[in-house]
Amino acid sequence: MRKYSHLRPIILALIFAVAAGLLLSCGGSEEEAIQCEKVFNAAEGTWDCVTESGSAGAMGETNSSNESTNAVAEPTPVPTPPITNETTAGKELWVYLTKCISIDVGHLKVNTATKGNWLVTPATDSPQEFGTWLIKPSGELVPHNGKAELWDIYLKGNCDNNIMSPAATDVITQSEASIVLWTQLAKCHPELPVSMLIAQKSQQTGDWVIVSDPNYSMDDYGVWSVERDATIKPLNDRAKEVWSALSLSVESVGNSSITTEIPAGCTPVIRNEQEANDRIYSYLSSCYPDLRQAEMITTRDPMNHVWLVVTSEPPADNTTEWKRSIWSVDGSGRVKPKNSSAEATTAIVDTGKC
Repeated sequence: MRKYSHLRPIILALIFAVAAGLLLSCGGSEEEAIQCEKVFNAAEGTWDCVTESGSAGAMGETNSSNESTNAVAEPTPVPTPPITNETTAGKELWVYLTKCISIDVGHLKVNTATKGNWLVTPATDSPQEFGTWLIKPSGELVPHNGKAELWDIYLKGNCDNNIMSPAATDVITQSEASIVLWTQLAKCHPELPVSMLIAQKSQQTGDWVIVSDPNYSMDDYGVWSVERDATIKPLNDRAKEVWSALSLSVESVGNSSITTEIPAGCTPVIRNEQEANDRIYSYLSSCYPDLRQAEMITTRDPMNHVWLVVTSEPPADNTTEWKRSIWSVDGSGRVKPKNSSAEATTAIVDTGKC
């Protein structure tokens, strides 16, 4: 044994070196083993190094980073639009409208538009005229005409009647629209048959647009609109002329603003051929008492809204043949000469030199 005693320091040095190598290969220094405890992260599927402060170390961050890099990116899911059919589109607007009015979902008519949109309008039997709306697949409600824009303001304004008032009187058919207008026109034109008023629904506003039947030879009463709440508006100059004879506003009148019957301001009024003949006779009789009404020829001029009356009166000196004079008589009874003979007769009558 003594002869190997000089090898003992060498053997101890080798054992120490091997031990040190094993320690380094198994996880580092003793300080690292104390300061970094590995904890399995079940959510990430990695081992995280937790320091004394309790926060994840660099190892966990590195593993997570590597795993994120290696993971395949998933596509962003496209959300399903809430409005996928006509029924849902109609109900979307119906819910909005019922904030301020009572209306059935069946009173809404839904049509397919472009780009997956829908157009919603009042059905024929709808008690309210709420305009045309565009419903987008996202559920956005967009007013599509002026009527809908007004309703949108009204609904967003917490149903303020100062903005507008929903219809109380329902004018929902052609005949009802014609009757509403006729009841006003008949004050000055009682002979006017309601059947000569033709009503058409405006797709833009939802109002009724009414004109005179072109086959009605008596007169043209202009172009009118009648809204669902029975508001009447003259739309052209002729309608305004007729309207002014009723002593009503040239803008509009509706049931909501009329509390008492308004008398017409159209007296005297010439309604037919006989009244036109009577008016001519009363004008000429001071100088021509023998003028015979049966010989008068009376026709209606619908373009100028007057009656044309042809008369035959004797000349002032009773020596020449009788004159044929042409006169016009308007609705108020005003008489105007229309040819040279009538002008000569007018000069005699107006001066009283019979």
